[in-house]
Amino acid sequence: MDVVIGIAGKPNAGKSTLFSAMTGTMVAIGDYQFTTTETSKGVAYIVSKCPHTEINKECNPRRGRCFSGSRYIPVEILDIPGLIEGSGNGKGMGNKFMDSIRGASAMINLISPVSDGKEMLSAQEIEYGAKEVENEIIYWFSSRLGSEWDKFCRKVSHMQGPLEEKLLHKVGFFGIGLDEIKKILNYGNFPENLSAWNEENMENFSRIAMTEIRPIRRIVNKGDLLEKTEEFRTKNMSVISADYELSIQRAYSAGIISDMETLAPTDKATQKQVDALERIQSDFRKGKIDRIQKILTDMIKIQMENIVVYPVYDESKWCDKEGKVLPDAFIMKNTDTALDLAFAVHTEIGQGFIRAINGRNRMILGKNYEMKDSDVIRIVSK
Repeated sequence: MDVVIGIAGKPNAGKSTLFSAMTGTMVAIGDYQFTTTETSKGVAYIVSKCPHTEINKECNPRRGRCFSGSRYIPVEILDIPGLIEGSGNGKGMGNKFMDSIRGASAMINLISPVSDGKEMLSAQEIEYGAKEVENEIIYWFSSRLGSEWDKFCRKVSHMQGPLEEKLLHKVGFFGIGLDEIKKILNYGNFPENLSAWNEENMENFSRIAMTEIRPIRRIVNKGDLLEKTEEFRTKNMSVISADYELSIQRAYSAGIISDMETLAPTDKATQKQVDALERIQSDFRKGKIDRIQKILTDMIKIQMENIVVYPVYDESKWCDKEGKVLPDAFIMKNTDTALDLAFAVHTEIGQGFIRAINGRNRMILGKNYEMKDSDVIRIVSK
């Protein structure tokens, strides 16, 4: 599946800095409203243990990379124009913002702990600001859902079938599928008769969609400016420093550090740079600040309930036709089956599915086999 994570938030939250740090793509960074006027796209990586360590052979990633047994799997990142009150109605960069989030699988709600007047905000004020952003997104979704509702009801009134099939004609604009609609309906109490839906039903549907189906992760930026960060975690917020992450990215690109995890300095690093790296690493070690890559990995694998699966051509050597070991790593839902993997590899392979084979124990798997994280699987197709 294609995973797309949008970075949303109010102007000056540090979205462009974080985007540059995560993707290595330089975009305009500035302390003024609407630094981002167009949606920027880039690639970041989640980290998963690579199965190649089990067979003592180096893997050959077609996309991403592998380092010390950790597989870096690419996901798309969107730097979304700044959100202000009224964006749901098109105010400010609202129309561009809302068009951008339509294709996002999930979003980071990036929050600055500093007010426009440069005063530090309280945890309560930060939480309030986070809700403002999320409410604008939910309002936009709800308004789109309710647009021309009577016309939609008349259109589907003659249709047979369950409620979710009728709703698919309305919410497909947001990339929400049939199974996801069923999940939303199971969370709430919605009238079976669509003509009986009111604004409260539409807002409830939208809120569930943006928390359960297209989840939003709250992240407080500029953690290096905060004395204490523990209280934010009790409110289910992570704390990062986009400035730290960008400094690390630039240091790695310049050869000043050997890797972005340990921040081990190379011979090119000056003493001043070594001292700065130690201060950054100290904040990470003490747990004051979280690493964005770990947050991204947790979002996709835990919050979004995804797994990483490795399709191969030869189940005994874990390689493709050219002999490349574990060349592909697919992000899939944890409820996906072997047949879903076959279609993800190629439509024709899915259509010609015969069986799957588990690369670890050579067991034959049927099309309904629910895959597990780190599975190595061969698809046999007509």
